[in-house]
Amino acid sequence: MLDFFSPAGVLGLVALGMGGYYSCRRYIEGCRVKVIVADAKTSLIVRQTTDTGTVTLRDILYAECPSLTDPRQALMVPTPYLATGLLQTIYATMRVRLYDRNSDVTYERNMFVMKDGATVSLDWYPSIEGKGPIALLLSGVGGSSQEHHIRAMAKSLVTRFKGGGGFRVVVVNHRGTARTPITSPRPYDSGFTDDLRTVVGHVRAANADSKLIGIGFSMGANVLTKYIGEEGASCTLACAVAVCCPFDIRVSSSAINQSNLLNNYVFQPAVMRTLLRAIKRAEHLTTDPSWDLDMTRISRAKRLWELEEELLVKTSGYRDLDEYYERSGSVSYVDNISIPFLAINSLDDRITPPQGIPLA
Repeated sequence: MLDFFSPAGVLGLVALGMGGYYSCRRYIEGCRVKVIVADAKTSLIVRQTTDTGTVTLRDILYAECPSLTDPRQALMVPTPYLATGLLQTIYATMRVRLYDRNSDVTYERNMFVMKDGATVSLDWYPSIEGKGPIALLLSGVGGSSQEHHIRAMAKSLVTRFKGGGGFRVVVVNHRGTARTPITSPRPYDSGFTDDLRTVVGHVRAANADSKLIGIGFSMGANVLTKYIGEEGASCTLACAVAVCCPFDIRVSSSAINQSNLLNNYVFQPAVMRTLLRAIKRAEHLTTDPSWDLDMTRISRAKRLWELEEELLVKTSGYRDLDEYYERSGSVSYVDNISIPFLAINSLDDRITPPQGIPLA
């Protein structure tokens, strides 16, 4: 039995403590935020201060966002029992319907009908009418305004910035989500920006004096990023934030469809239940015969790629799954973005891995 008060015991405790200390330091170093931003000469000019002076996006980032740029604060150290991307994803999935003091919001809803007859619901918090800036939120695949992180973000944007005028928040629910009536057989997909474009035009027309910003999560981040890239210099959003954007849909789809604990028992079942439920709700609608859908295969689908191949590829008019991945990703549109844009990704994200981030 080791005597902790003997020289050997003391040395053992010291070695154990030093090992723990350096392991902890190494772990924290791995949690540092890495900011990739244009240099001072090429950064986007946000405003002119004098005849020759300017303020760039880089200037604002380093002056106003110490949690991203200050070495003393730019750390994302997770809760010890949620130290990996896998555990965090499982935890977030389990809490998706949680209501607590950080997310107890009550929305005010209005419906918007698209050109093809589809219905999109807009959930506003705290109300549709009002003044001040508007934050437009988009959730991930199968998600909606009812998810915990969306409600928590909505409440935070309204309450945390209340002293400075406060935001109004509008959550754009994808077709068929959040109990929105399904009035068109055409579903949404990872690169479908038509609905967002219509909604932005509608919100902008009704709130001409308000700044409008976009915040997207996961698939919603890809839709938002692709949209602002498509719009280019004509984009009417003041700025945009993409959280966990997949960018390259082929990379994220490969990760999502791998056979592992997270996909087999958490992510795939949750997403597939939501999507198949929406498909069942649309059974009363007549589909376009040219789509040539195999409804048996769709109803029996177990993996997301099966739905993508049989439903999304055909209803979107793509040749095959490869073309769908190629044309749906926002990676090809990033260079055309002309508004202030912040993308936040995690290097250990199991759903949107870093291999898809366009860093070059």
